[in-house]
Amino acid sequence: MVDALGCLTRLRVGRSRGRPAPNKPCLLLAIICETQAGHITSPRVAIDDRLIARYHDLYETATGSRQSANPQLPLWHLRNDQGPTGPLWSPEFTDDLGALEAQLGQPKSIAQVQERFSTARLDPALFKALRSDQNAREACALLVTRYFSADPKAHDDLHTYLATTLESGSYERHPERLAGGVREESQKYARSAAFRSLVLEAYDYSCAASRLRCITPDYRYLVEAAHLVPFAESQDDRPVNGIALTPNLHWAMDSYLIAPGPDHRWHVSPALDTRETNNLWLCELDGKPLVPPRDPRWQPDRDALAWRLDHLQR
Repeated sequence: MVDALGCLTRLRVGRSRGRPAPNKPCLLLAIICETQAGHITSPRVAIDDRLIARYHDLYETATGSRQSANPQLPLWHLRNDQGPTGPLWSPEFTDDLGALEAQLGQPKSIAQVQERFSTARLDPALFKALRSDQNAREACALLVTRYFSADPKAHDDLHTYLATTLESGSYERHPERLAGGVREESQKYARSAAFRSLVLEAYDYSCAASRLRCITPDYRYLVEAAHLVPFAESQDDRPVNGIALTPNLHWAMDSYLIAPGPDHRWHVSPALDTRETNNLWLCELDGKPLVPPRDPRWQPDRDALAWRLDHLQR
């Protein structure tokens, strides 16, 4: 075992139902996953929606519940643990709160955490170790074995989740590998996870048609990642072959009732009866602009948009 990883087996965790509390291990697993996905690129970790959503996913995998995840607890209390070269986790408090750190009580919500600090510094030696794929896998195994062995289901479910997520992270770092056929079932799941993550991130979790953006209190996203050219035909999971849509508009596009065109506008099937009031929610989309992704690298592929428009019901 790499020396820097030893601190992961010495976390100061409480007890929950007679077992080690899952909060701190799940937060560290989330940090490992996001580091391997290329989202965390330095020891300075942003307390953002993506990290907190990943924490909720892991907590739910381990416990079967999202509502009791309480991310404010590990984000606050992890600062009491030691890393290989110093504090494992060092919140970067806002200027007016730094001097009052010792007087601050436990935060009651994630919003209260983010009022105090929006970034925290992970021990740099630990971060350096976690950038290695091999070390990241070893770190995950250490955390799962040390804190979840008393619950065989949680232990096995976390191993399955992490195996897919770490493979998915490799695809996120190298999205060009998301084109081409899938050889194994595990590869299919990892690619699908990478496609979803990259597309939703590119569109800032907002619908490319309705502009709706909603993240629930337990960090579920309203939008879904939809293929422009279906995967069965294209074998293409690159984010340029994707678009973020609410579930109802995802269904409508896959039913060929609406389509984004190369003109970056939405088109509605002429087969829809515009006199039918139940169709108005779709008909009103006709001619509306496609809301583009934030990063110009992930602009939808023009040929994929043309394919969608060509397959609109006539």
